[in-house]
Amino acid sequence: MKDKIIQFLEGQKILILGYGREGQSAHQFLIDHTKNTIVGVADLQEVTPLVEVPTYFGPEYLEAVKDYDIVIKSPGIIIKDLLEDREKEKITSLTDLFLRFCDNPIIGITGTKGKSTTASLIHHILTSVGQDNLLIGNIGRPCFEVLDEIHPETIIVYELSSHQLEFVKQSPKIAILLNIYEEHLDHYLSMDDYVQCKKNIYRYQTKEDYLIYGDVKKYLSPEEISQIPSTTIDLNHNDLGIDPDQIKTKLIGDHNKKNIMTALLATRLVGVEPTKALETIENFTALPHRLEYVGKFKDIDFYNDSIATAQEAVICAIESLKNVNTIIIGGMDRGIDYTILIQYLNQSDIENIILLPDTNVRINALLNHEKSTKHIVMVHDLEEAVQQSFECTKKNTTCLLSPAAASYGFYRNFEERGDHFKKLVKTYGTKK
Repeated sequence: MKDKIIQFLEGQKILILGYGREGQSAHQFLIDHTKNTIVGVADLQEVTPLVEVPTYFGPEYLEAVKDYDIVIKSPGIIIKDLLEDREKEKITSLTDLFLRFCDNPIIGITGTKGKSTTASLIHHILTSVGQDNLLIGNIGRPCFEVLDEIHPETIIVYELSSHQLEFVKQSPKIAILLNIYEEHLDHYLSMDDYVQCKKNIYRYQTKEDYLIYGDVKKYLSPEEISQIPSTTIDLNHNDLGIDPDQIKTKLIGDHNKKNIMTALLATRLVGVEPTKALETIENFTALPHRLEYVGKFKDIDFYNDSIATAQEAVICAIESLKNVNTIIIGGMDRGIDYTILIQYLNQSDIENIILLPDTNVRINALLNHEKSTKHIVMVHDLEEAVQQSFECTKKNTTCLLSPAAASYGFYRNFEERGDHFKKLVKTYGTKK
């Protein structure tokens, strides 16, 4: 595999577009394995490359694309309509190169919500039954960092974001499309552009491949499904013969039962009997920031669901816990239509809604427009939100952080937001 990638890149004039973790990984690979490539680095922010190369920083950094043969794009770089089609044709990524040249079976997982848990479940099952496998991708480990760990029998479990799928030209052998909800509208020109990126998970499959799909009927019609060359499996109408309600698991909520069923379907396709896989599920614990129990403080249960950036994920969290008295929502405003969430909250038993910026003004206006009778609290930051939650939440009920918004602009990522929430809860929860 590595030799194929080197052959593809050798002698080319290559621009690394975005110099975060994946960009640096790409650069290190080129340094270590190519001799005749010409490399440049472009990023909106000024960065320091691993070795001295031509650099392009600032608002016009995308202009450098026209001067290179191949562009290795990092997932976070926003393209929209800022490049012409002939320039977009030059774009590849670590994900694209990995999918194109890896001969090992790849289980690719995408979806607006649930992909990290599902990918981790698949990895857990395969590891528990003794199957050599690697968990990579959006969950945190760039694919090029594992090239030397891949053996002929290794199965690749690849969590794929829409950003990673945006410019791929190859699909995994087993593709999982969990769901599609309104999300990342700051990154794309339209919801349809976001949907098309998600569909790349199966777009290049062949008749030897498999697609497992879940709650995507709004965007994937029966007619379109019938035209997909691979074998398609509807998650909601599978033949496993397993009652999800009888599964013994530490994971909370019906959505996690679907994640488990998806993992059982995927691992069956690589030879693991579902009954054997089920035996491994019982000791699987939830990932951090996904309905994570923080603890009971001053007779209030606190849950951290910082990863919930889509309103559908927030609704799942509320329904999973069933005793939510206070919810903390809000963050970076990506222009999401919050109508579904507002209607749900107004009809729910939740009494207190604490609103964080930047979405707080818009959500508050929507709540007022719907003549909401909830106790609405506008705050300036997460610390004030936690303080207010201790003031207004009833004893022996739950306070839930489930933001329905991205963390950017306030935190580096949802993990940092969730960690800060947990620290604040423990700090104020132990004050006399």
